[in-house]
Formats: sequence, structure tokens, C-alpha cells
Amino acid sequence: MDVRLSGSSFVVGLIEGPDPAGGNDEVDAAVDLLRELRRRLSHTELKLVLGTGSSRAIGEAAASLGIEIEAPGGPGLSADALIHRSSLLLALWDGLPSDAGGDTADIVTRFLRVHGTATLADPTDLHSRHDPADGSEHVVLWVPTPRGRADRASLPAAGYLVAAGEEAIELHASMPEALQHLLAELDEFNLEFQRFTRAGHRSNSQSLLLDLPEGLGEGDAAALRSIDRQFLKADTLAGHMQWRSDRLFNLFGVMAFSMGLAYLIYDKIVESRVLLIVYLLILFGSMLAYYWLNQQRWLGKHLSYRALAETLRVKFYLALAHLDGRMMVSELIALAGVHRFRGFGLIGLVLGGLESTAPAGPAQGLEATAHRGQFIERAWVEAQFQYFTRKVAQMELGTLRVKRMKTLMFAAVLVDIVAMFTFGDALHKAGTITGLPIKNIMTFCSGFLAALLGVWELRQNKMATRELLWQYRNQLRQFARTRARLRHVKNPRSRDTLLMKLGANSLMETYLWAIHRYHREHAPPGAY
Repeated sequence: MDVRLSGSSFVVGLIEGPDPAGGNDEVDAAVDLLRELRRRLSHTELKLVLGTGSSRAIGEAAASLGIEIEAPGGPGLSADALIHRSSLLLALWDGLPSDAGGDTADIVTRFLRVHGTATLADPTDLHSRHDPADGSEHVVLWVPTPRGRADRASLPAAGYLVAAGEEAIELHASMPEALQHLLAELDEFNLEFQRFTRAGHRSNSQSLLLDLPEGLGEGDAAALRSIDRQFLKADTLAGHMQWRSDRLFNLFGVMAFSMGLAYLIYDKIVESRVLLIVYLLILFGSMLAYYWLNQQRWLGKHLSYRALAETLRVKFYLALAHLDGRMMVSELIALAGVHRFRGFGLIGLVLGGLESTAPAGPAQGLEATAHRGQFIERAWVEAQFQYFTRKVAQMELGTLRVKRMKTLMFAAVLVDIVAMFTFGDALHKAGTITGLPIKNIMTFCSGFLAALLGVWELRQNKMATRELLWQYRNQLRQFARTRARLRHVKNPRSRDTLLMKLGANSLMETYLWAIHRYHREHAPPGAY
């Protein structure tokens, strides 16, 4: 299947307080903040969603920067929808709290997840207490704007607001480091996709819409298509990065074995300087290749893109069941702690770019709801159950074969050593048609098998094969349990509860696996 998809967008919501006394200075400051975002997201579609009463001048200036303007129809975009839709807020605000619901102060504090009475931190203490490892994308681009006849000189310069606990808001003159990391991750994700398509690669990923019966998702067609496009993109890149990282592991395995083989030949067969040169060339070549290829982060990208793809898979089917609004992926990510690892912050940003300001589709009758539920059970629960059943069976068979091979190799090494210990002198004196003592040949064979076994064990450890089997077994248990319980459920509400629980548990397994796998290749966050 040829993948030609749009990139993952980044959404900024624009809000402006009533009766602003600002002018061109405030517009210029807002545009400067947007220009900085545009610079950091050079490969990403940037959208500006206009809230109620938003400045037309800022919208026009943003459009000139190549930023897409989204202006929902009707009386305006409500506070809840704007908060839910936006990855960042651009607020033209005087910085004063307000008791009114839905105004600029209320939207800012709710977006930052602080109390409505939260105040700005002491301007003399602007050093960041915002932990970059938190991965929080809740940042407000603040343009201080006087109201009425307020004094503009008393307001600080435009900057970035982040929560400092639940009672205070912290102002940064420059973009917080955590936000810089998040923007870089999203832009790299889109850049990788552009490289993939430009190279002419083709995807083997299967669309989630492929088997969707006609009319089943009619009311949510646009939302489902958006989720599916991003799923295909993430799944495609995850597979591509896995292909690269697997071959990288194989390459270093071959290099390690070649070094051991060259040394064994030099020590037991022929003392040639050429072998020493070959050994050194492999050693330094592998070191240079490692330090260069390690910068590509193929494994880390595979893990984060796979976690994103599985998150989108769950979101697709829960959206089809009209349950995605109750699925708090951000809470799962925070609970698992996966956001503390490089690359995983983009999950929240991609999901944020998928949210729609369009009204939900009309409510459907019991027959349509039952039909929808049957499809979800077949296309998601049953399909994933069969997938994990096959994977577990394949990996268990492969594990059994490896154990048998290791046992045979160990037995061969043991027999070789016992024979040399028992008949050492005789073997040393005996000659062969090659002119080498049989003892040397046997020592070489013993070392050859030991090196082969060691390299294979190293590869299995780097690939985390045992842990992958463990994760697949856990996933299989989750889907098998839900599959069995759904057979006895007739109440739609009970079925929804089972699907929600399955989605949360499946994603938690994915995130925990990603963390464990990440630790195999990288130092833990506390080491930095």
C-alpha cells in the first residue's frame, strides 16, 4: 500500500480578553511567538484555532507565516472545546484573575491545570523550576495586554507561562526546555515521514478503515479518517525503524564474531600479521560505526513510534464506540512514566492534533449501536487476540529451538574440553594433513562454538527477546479475558466498560514494554 499522508499537525488556540487596550505592539509580540514556533516546526503543519473574539489582525499575520487558520463557525469556540483542542494557548491577557467562567483568565488557568486563584511567581525568581523530564505540553504563550486604561508599562514582556504547582504560574522569558524537546520530537517525526516517502518506500501497514462496513462510521467519518492516517504513518515508521535497528544489531553481531574468529585463527591456526590488522580494522571500524549510527536513534524511534501507533489503534476503536472522550491517555502516560523518555512526548501532541471542533455525530439507535459493537469486537478484540496468539506460538517455538541449539553447542564444547583434558599429550603430538596438532584444531573448534554462542546470547539480550515474549503473553491474556467476558455481556454500558478497561490495560502493557526496552539501550533518565 502506498502511503501518502499529511503530517501530524500542531494546534495553537488563540484567546483574547474583552475590552483590550492593546494595539500593534501586542499583535507584533504575538506574531513573534508564532514565528518562533514556525521556526522550530519547519516540517510540521501549524494551525491557529481562533477562539471567541480572537484578533483578526493576528490571524492575518499568522496566515502570512504559512500557518493554517481554523475559525469554527457559529457563535464561537467554547472554552472546553478550545482547551481540549489546543496543544498550546496564545493568550492576549492582562494577567489578572477573574471570577467569570469561560473568560481568558479561566481558560488560561484551566489549561495550565492550576487553581483559578493562582498568581504569577515573583518576577525576580524566573529560574525554571519546571522539570524538563516532566514532558508537559501545558504552556501558554502570553502576550500581556492592558485592558481599558491600564498602564502598559506595568506589564512584563511577552513570554511563556507554565504551572509552578497548583497555586502559582511561572513566567519564562524564553521557551521552556521541556517544550523545546516536545516540538523537536514532533518535527522529527514528520521529517522522518517525509524522508520515507521521498525515498520511495512502500508501507506494509494495513488501514484500520479497510474492513469498516459502509455507513458504520458515517457520523464520525472525518475523525476516523484522521486517526487512521496518523496510525498508518506511525505504524509505517515504526516498522521501518525496527527494520533498521534489527539490521544494526545483526551487523554488530557479525563484527563481534568476526573479531573473535580472527583472534582464534591467529592464536591456534596461523600467526599472521594480516589477521591482527583485520582484527584492528574490525575493532575500530565497529567503534566508529557505533558512535555514528547511535546518533540515528533507530531503536528509540521504533519504540516511540510503535507506542504511538498502538495508542492510535486503541483511540480509533474507542472513537468508533464513542468512548475516546473518556479515555485519558495523558493520565496513562504519566502513570507509566513513559513521557520521561526522549521521543515519547510526541504521543500527546499527535493526539492533540487529531481533536476536532466539529460537533459529534447524531446519537444512534440500539440496533446501530449493537452493530457497531459487533464490528469492534471482531476487528479489534478478536483480531488482536488472534495476532498475539500467533506471535506467542511463534516466539515460544523459536525459544525452544534456541534452547536446543544452545544445549547441543554446550555439549559439544564440554566434550571437546574433556577430550583435550584426557588425551592432551597425545593430541598435541598427533598431526593432521594440515600440519597442525589436533589439539589446536579442537581448541579452535571449542573457541569457535563459544564465540558463536556468546554473540548469539548478546544479540538476544539486545533484542530483549525474552521480555518481548513476556509482553506478548500479557497482551494475549488481556484480550483473551475481554474476549471471553464479551460473550456473556448484553448490556451496552457493560460492554463499553470492558472496552475501556481493555484499551487502558493494553496501552499500559505497551508503555511498560517500551520503558523496559528503552533501558536496554539507554541509561535511565536519572543518569543525565
